[in-house]
Amino acid sequence: MLKRTNINTYRKMLQNARTPEEAVMMEQLRAISQNIPALYMMLTVAAIALGSTFVETAPPFLTYGVPVMFVILTVIRLAFWKFGNSRLMYPDEARTKLMQVEVLTAGLFLILGIWVWSLLPYATSQERLYLSFFTAFTGASSTICAISRPRLVGVCLFMTLSVFCLLFYDWNERFYFYATMQLSVTYLVFFMASRTYKLRLAQSVVLLNRLNAENRRSTELADTNQSMALTDMLTGLPNRRQFFQDVDAAYDPSRDKALPVVGLIDLDGFKPINDVFGHTAGDAVLVETARRLKRVLGDKASVARLGGDEFAYILPRTVTQKEAKRIAQQIVNAMNEPVRLPSKDTSRVSASVGYSSREFPVKSARDLMEQADFALFRAKEHKVGQAIEFSAHHAESLMREAVVHQALKKADLDKELRLVFQPIVNSTDGQITRCEALARWDSPELGSVPPMEFVGIAEKMGMTQQLTRVVVRQALEYLRDCPELPSLSVNLSAQDIISRETSDALVAMILAEPEHVRHRLVLEVTESSLLNDMEEARYNLMKFRFMGLKIALDDFGTGYSSLRYLQDLEFDIVKIDRSFGAAINTAARGLGLVATIQHLCRSLSIECIIEGIETREQLETARSAGCRLVQGYLYSAPLSAGDLHAYLIGEKRFPTYRQLLEDGTRDVA
Repeated sequence: MLKRTNINTYRKMLQNARTPEEAVMMEQLRAISQNIPALYMMLTVAAIALGSTFVETAPPFLTYGVPVMFVILTVIRLAFWKFGNSRLMYPDEARTKLMQVEVLTAGLFLILGIWVWSLLPYATSQERLYLSFFTAFTGASSTICAISRPRLVGVCLFMTLSVFCLLFYDWNERFYFYATMQLSVTYLVFFMASRTYKLRLAQSVVLLNRLNAENRRSTELADTNQSMALTDMLTGLPNRRQFFQDVDAAYDPSRDKALPVVGLIDLDGFKPINDVFGHTAGDAVLVETARRLKRVLGDKASVARLGGDEFAYILPRTVTQKEAKRIAQQIVNAMNEPVRLPSKDTSRVSASVGYSSREFPVKSARDLMEQADFALFRAKEHKVGQAIEFSAHHAESLMREAVVHQALKKADLDKELRLVFQPIVNSTDGQITRCEALARWDSPELGSVPPMEFVGIAEKMGMTQQLTRVVVRQALEYLRDCPELPSLSVNLSAQDIISRETSDALVAMILAEPEHVRHRLVLEVTESSLLNDMEEARYNLMKFRFMGLKIALDDFGTGYSSLRYLQDLEFDIVKIDRSFGAAINTAARGLGLVATIQHLCRSLSIECIIEGIETREQLETARSAGCRLVQGYLYSAPLSAGDLHAYLIGEKRFPTYRQLLEDGTRDVA
């Protein structure tokens, strides 16, 4: 039989049951097993009491032998019950055990009946009454221990009543006649109670099975949710959350001196595939990227998708830095292979990889991520399709970035930011048509910080909206104080044009100005800034257009969907990127592109400006392509408000195109 089992073993036993009947049977066996100590204790006490009653009259083997046999049997059975092995019981084994219990019980009651019958000849009238009590009470009370099994209760009660009637029933004795009747009814009630108990037991088992099933489903659902929360559903790779957990787990300087290597991967050229072939093709590229990464890294590393077209991996501390360099290059090479799209077209993307170095001390796992992120940024800056390790130069730059970061957090931007103005000149007559406002930061701690440095850090910190508000406020103040300036343009970052909070704040700021001020303000956005959320950008830009502001598309020609932007968004001004202006006199194809853009803008009634004009040769070529409005160092570097004012009131003027060609003069008084 079973010993007392813990709840987990019991649940497993019920789970092994193939039918509800088998589950009830196993619960019956468990209940009977738990009552074994009480049953044998009762039988032992009863046997000792009965044997002691006949010590002086009956033979020793009846008065001593049978009680001793019960004591020995009880000790053996209780020892087996207490020290027996706890193991899982299966339905077929439980059924066999119950059959053994029923046979053993029948044999035990038969032995007790024979013992009582053997003592009858030695009994007085009072002792005969005690024998009848022993038979009726011991048999009936024993059934309580087996109440969960009606068939076993029925066997016990039937044998007890049979022995009682056979040994004590006498028609001439009214006591035994009425006692037999009462016992019959009492035993019947016991049996019916046993059936009711079994029914309640069956209901409890069914409910418990349902509860266990619900618990299993809940556990499985929780495991599934946990897995989904930590898995990228498209590629099947761990997601950002899981990756950060893995990085934290891999970083343990107290245990190992060698650090893991963290690598970040960014796909180059993924956006055009999404735009040209659709998101299905983009998903196929991401799935193929995940497959190739797993092929390259194998069991040497864990790889994850952080989101979008960015992936990451962790190399264990057993991988040397030399091997890490080789693996990074293998990733770059693997990504250069052509990709077969669902449309059967073939496309190609490349990958830039940045990975951490063990040459520099780190304080946390996140420092490894920062190293990899900084190296990736540098890889994408230099040339696509490169793998770059975090270096000493990067460490210096990162330290400088941290210093600028802290200074920017504490900066009083309203006081420390100032504007300079780069003129946009009509090369035909040398007149300023508008200026571009550029921010300069003079930090009390760091001095003058280059805009390329602090703007990039502000983007990482999420502070570009604060910078933009200060710049727009100062630009409006300048327009208010300088009515001679035709118009002034201000740049909006990618974070600005997709933020309703920022756009609403700017709208409120601009609406507070008189119409002759706000209508001279131009907002510039870049192609790359429109990539994040085209619909949100359109919604926010329309707010400014409804107020009468002009919208300029800056850096035109560097993105992937320029013509689409001209079609979807009503731009007033297009600024051809400075890369075209710088190379316009050295590349015939560049000249043709500029001429095409100029012609397109003219046909759409869009004002066209070319940036990056620094030499007279570039200006001459730009004009031959049809460009009249130019911006660049040929005419002027960014000017302070005071220097600009001299041009606006006529104290100074810029030379015309013909003057520049004739005498090379840059500034005519």
